[in-house]
Amino acid sequence: MSRYIILGIYTNEGAAGLVDGTSDRRAAMDTMCNSVGASLVDYDITRGQYDFCAVIEASSFEVMAAMLLKGRASGATSELVTLEAVDVDKIRSAAKSVQFTPPHGEN
Repeated sequence: MSRYIILGIYTNEGAAGLVDGTSDRRAAMDTMCNSVGASLVDYDITRGQYDFCAVIEASSFEVMAAMLLKGRASGATSELVTLEAVDVDKIRSAAKSVQFTPPHGEN
């Protein structure tokens, strides 16, 4: 399973559901994740540029993309940033095989 970090901004409609209603966004995201075999690792309302941060484990980017599209289509979010966590040791291992010659005169 890959781990994804999602940063998002709620629309006015989405924010109203949090402020004026009893909307449990953690429970809603947990249900969405479970419906496609993913798991919600963590979810926080945040202060700053983004309104929330979610950490999700999913079997593929396609599964993650489907959930993001469903979330956008709901009208509750406006901007979503998706980051995929990576294993730096795997990157180091792959980098050992990369062959590259810099352009003439550059190091």
